[in-house]
Amino acid sequence: MYQGYSRGVIPYEKECLTSPEILKQKAIMNEFRMSLFLAPISPVKDDETGKVVKPATLTPYKTTDLQEVYKIITTNEQLKQLTGQVRMAVESGDTQACRRLKQENLPYVTPCGVFTRRRSDCLTESSGLVVVDIDHLESAEETENLRQQLFDDPYLCPALVFISPTGRGVKAFVPCLHGQNPAEGIQWAMNYVHCMYDAENTQPGKGVDTSGKDLVRACFLCHDPKALLRKVVNFE
Repeated sequence: MYQGYSRGVIPYEKECLTSPEILKQKAIMNEFRMSLFLAPISPVKDDETGKVVKPATLTPYKTTDLQEVYKIITTNEQLKQLTGQVRMAVESGDTQACRRLKQENLPYVTPCGVFTRRRSDCLTESSGLVVVDIDHLESAEETENLRQQLFDDPYLCPALVFISPTGRGVKAFVPCLHGQNPAEGIQWAMNYVHCMYDAENTQPGKGVDTSGKDLVRACFLCHDPKALLRKVVNFE
């Protein structure tokens, strides 16, 4: 199990979920808050019997913010080891083991905001962020280049960009445009990234992951010492 934090939830004052001024201030100060969940993201079953030996984690471990997420990604030694196990499975071509290791071992966050439970109707505080995944890239070089390209994009202006657990994908935490709700923000960000970076792709599975568009969409955390964090986010 992923461990590395003292137990307890960071207290916060309840805020209006959709206030544009609050979200704008969070963006300017880069104080986006979200829920951190420990593994597993889905039930762990016994290989022989098929019985559930560990249920999925449905309640958050704590409330966190983007600065802490960046620190976890770039410096946490246990996460580095867990990420290495996933990438070893990728290199060996064992996609089933890769999927299992991610689901059973990696912590994850809900970039859209703070939740009391991993359900869309349990949102208590919007972060003003949405997540975009670009998957199944062909090489480490392509992945690293895209990480920088997304971060430098003046229209996307992501707050955080890092390489995914497999080492062949990129995750970007993108601020919603002024006046957008999270659902609109997710759709806009996915469409923009597809048009700008993925439109000519014909390879099945490669490109923007459109499988999750709900508020409670989870994002696995993994080790990336060269993750890119924007100190000041232009919310306009």
